[in-house]
Amino acid sequence: MCNEWERVLDRLQELHPMKTISIVIPVHNRANIVTDTLECVRHQTWRPLKVVLVDNASTDDTLAVLNEWKAAEEAPGFEVKVVTEQKPGAAAARNRGLREVDSDYVMFFDSDDLMKPTHVERAMKAFAADTEADIVGWDTVYRGLGGKSRITIFADRDAVWHNIMHGSMATQRYAVKTSLVNAVGGWGEDVMGWNDVELGCRLLAASPKIVKLGGEPTVVVLARENSITGNSFASGAEKWEHSLDTVEATLHRWGKGERYVSLRRAILAGHYTAEGAIEDGVRLMRRVLREEPSWAYRQLFKVVFTYSAHGGRGAARLVRVFFK
Repeated sequence: MCNEWERVLDRLQELHPMKTISIVIPVHNRANIVTDTLECVRHQTWRPLKVVLVDNASTDDTLAVLNEWKAAEEAPGFEVKVVTEQKPGAAAARNRGLREVDSDYVMFFDSDDLMKPTHVERAMKAFAADTEADIVGWDTVYRGLGGKSRITIFADRDAVWHNIMHGSMATQRYAVKTSLVNAVGGWGEDVMGWNDVELGCRLLAASPKIVKLGGEPTVVVLARENSITGNSFASGAEKWEHSLDTVEATLHRWGKGERYVSLRRAILAGHYTAEGAIEDGVRLMRRVLREEPSWAYRQLFKVVFTYSAHGGRGAARLVRVFFK
């Protein structure tokens, strides 16, 4: 019966080729919780669907859990691959998964977040409705450690600004043509912080056609105690600043948006200072002022730094009018 069903699917694909999508999920030491995410993927209403699971040097039973789930759930129209990547970091794991992708579109997802059953279907219907679309994006729900939820935005307008300031090209907020991800070089494996922001800027620099979906969000991002971003900026100063340097290089080649990076550095310097890392805050702020040729913007960056250093939040929104 299974072989007969596979032959029917193959024949249908020959007569009416269907666009396919792969979901790439890197997993590191998530043996105890990854099944919740995997079950959300299994219940997707869209077929055919390919899933690439990448064990990223886990030291627990993650690899065994992934293989067991594949053996139990793989079926016609629902292909599952399990691969391994020893190089640490989600970017390296996502690139490893990307190398396995032969579908038209790809969606990257995290191993501790959730998607509703119609999530992939609505993305693929959007691609089908506009075959020129390169990226289809959506808002998500972010649920904090205390259980309080808020909407996190995907921006199809002023996309570079919203990506740098608010991380609108976060991993769980879009699907993309596989060819575009490959064309821009995939994930930056040397970018250990804000790597989704960095990739997002390279994708946006390619001037893609972007479609944003409306309606109720179909992804829930769950905060975890051991989140990669953590609660401290100063403890990860090198990785945040390297990410911004890489983003700046992309924008410089593109010829737009470089001053956005300077603003983000001023905010980051303020966060350092607020956390008690005063020397790092001063060091980074001196760089911002040294590299900014405009007296007016230097004064604005000083105000942003001071506001952030005193615990102020939302500085980018307060000064948005000066960056139109």
